[in-house]
Amino acid sequence: MKNMAQQYITHKLKNITTEELIYFSQMYDISLTYKEAEKIVKELKKNKENPFEKQGRKRMLRKLAAITSNETARSLDMLLHRLAKQYGVEEWLQ
Repeated sequence: MKNMAQQYITHKLKNITTEELIYFSQMYDISLTYKEAEKIVKELKKNKENPFEKQGRKRMLRKLAAITSNETARSLDMLLHRLAKQYGVEEWLQ
């Protein structure tokens, strides 16, 4: 079951829209411009890293920091953790 849920979440990350990302950033009071969201969505679509493995998540966030900023990448990591907590799967990100 855990594996299936992780696959679903990974699929969702690869298919998130700019509008959805903006919505979640506003929901959690994370500063994100529309242009940054567009860049992030484009990068997530081609991302091959596993966000549930610590090293894979770090590599993914480094790539996102390179196209936005370190602060934005940290904010996205926070957003990922908040969403995981909301759905009761925060321990999957350890």
